Amino acid sequence: MMESRINLTVTHCIFYIYHTFAFRSDGNLTSEEKKTISNFMFRWVGKDQKKMDQVITETLAWSKDNIKSLNDQISAMLSMADFLKAQHDFHMERKEYFLMDIRNIARSDGKFIDQQKKWHDMLANILGLDIRISRASHEDISGEVQKVEKRKIGFRR
Repeated sequence: MMESRINLTVTHCIFYIYHTFAFRSDGNLTSEEKKTISNFMFRWVGKDQKKMDQVITETLAWSKDNIKSLNDQISAMLSMADFLKAQHDFHMERKEYFLMDIRNIARSDGKFIDQQKKWHDMLANILGLDIRISRASHEDISGEVQKVEKRKIGFRR
């Protein structure tokens, strides 16, 4: 199982979160969402198409090997947000760009559903940003984040 040993980088984690956020919130990954995610990933990898394709391929292969349930997916998504927060070069501006991307991915298919708003707020909470778009209170969001089991994900060296 070669794929399982991929060292996931910041860009792998960003793609995983974008992809999971778009697909798992409603069980559907539209062509608009795919195009939006690709555009954002292209920016994150420094406009390097080959690197972007590699990150996407490796992340999807890793996910296929390691993610067995919806709970696994959500747990991995939030654990990856934790990992991103811990990176010294993932500063405030990058966190805000990342969350703006999340909102734009949510809007790209014309439906910004409640599940997406809640996950956005949970990601914001983990990243330490006071940006809320759901109707949930800070306490509700913190409680939801606490409930999700954090996992070791494969990028822990």
